[in-house]
Amino acid sequence: MNMLISLGVVSSLGVVSSLVKFGIRALVYSFFLSKEDQDSVIPFIRTWTLINESAKELGLNTTVPYRAWLEGKQVGGWTKVYGNTQLSFASVRGASHQAPATQLERSLLLFKAFLGGQPLPEA
Repeated sequence: MNMLISLGVVSSLGVVSSLVKFGIRALVYSFFLSKEDQDSVIPFIRTWTLINESAKELGLNTTVPYRAWLEGKQVGGWTKVYGNTQLSFASVRGASHQAPATQLERSLLLFKAFLGGQPLPEA
């Protein structure tokens, strides 16, 4: 696949939608500390809204409803999956803007599950 993407012209979610249209699975993740702690650059609620809108535009139904996922016995974050794992959204609880730097184990679990085509652990 040969795609030319001009950064600043094409939004990240536009790229995600294009990947899904080409049959490539996509994961969009965000961090979530609490309702009061939001990333001013990439707000959780805006990401959540755009993912839902993108899934609707792509004709993808929810296959895994919004639920908590676990890292050990603790909530690692929340997830929702659309289509046949074509588009996945997940948050990493307790992480900062650079999730792998502050929640390494949770981030690693998230990426391994996605790359392996496995669901995130649940209760």
